[in-house]
Amino acid sequence: MTEGRTGSTTGASGATGGLARGGLSEGRRNQKLRTRRALVDAAVTLVREGRPVTIADAAEVAQVSVATAYRYFSHPQDLLRETQSAPRAFEAVADLPDDPAERVDQLVSRVADLQLDDEAVWRAVLRSSLERWTPSDAAEPEDPDGAPIRNRFRLDLTRTALEPLAGTLPPDLHRRLLMAVTLVYGVEALITTRDVCELDRTEAKDVMRWAAGALLEAALREAEGQDERG
Repeated sequence: MTEGRTGSTTGASGATGGLARGGLSEGRRNQKLRTRRALVDAAVTLVREGRPVTIADAAEVAQVSVATAYRYFSHPQDLLRETQSAPRAFEAVADLPDDPAERVDQLVSRVADLQLDDEAVWRAVLRSSLERWTPSDAAEPEDPDGAPIRNRFRLDLTRTALEPLAGTLPPDLHRRLLMAVTLVYGVEALITTRDVCELDRTEAKDVMRWAAGALLEAALREAEGQDERG
């Protein structure tokens, strides 16, 4: 199209100057976000259909060119990991109540519902995460201990749920509770309850909620005992 060239020279240069100062136009930014979202949704579709996730196949489902897809994601693992940051995940900590026990219970319940409703996708995400430990991924960024860096999103969710106890529990006990609760929900807990324990969806979710609640009660009792001894 020749649309920017039909106006006056002053108008065209003014528009160009605005783009240069502000970077991408709002429309272009939104288009990039839509393309990225379309590729992530395409990966989810492939997993649900039982197909392997490749950049080429995701591009085909998203109806974009393969070259475009590679500008957003260089590897299928990157594409799968992006699904962990889907907007629905943030609903897990939206409008949590003030009571710590209710906050933890709602968080665990919401995440369990999210993942149990889309088991195939979350199993693929876990597989992608585990594959980062293979020699083929040795060039990826590592933490100081030499282990591949993993997504800490679930830890942040737990930290948000336990935030009211940050000034109540001793710091070391609060940290231990944070780590312990993070262990009993999420995709690894899904695999354990469904595959190892052979639980149905309802009981799997109930066990996760019970475990998280039991850990919270134990931490509160321990803190109470420390206060009495102190």
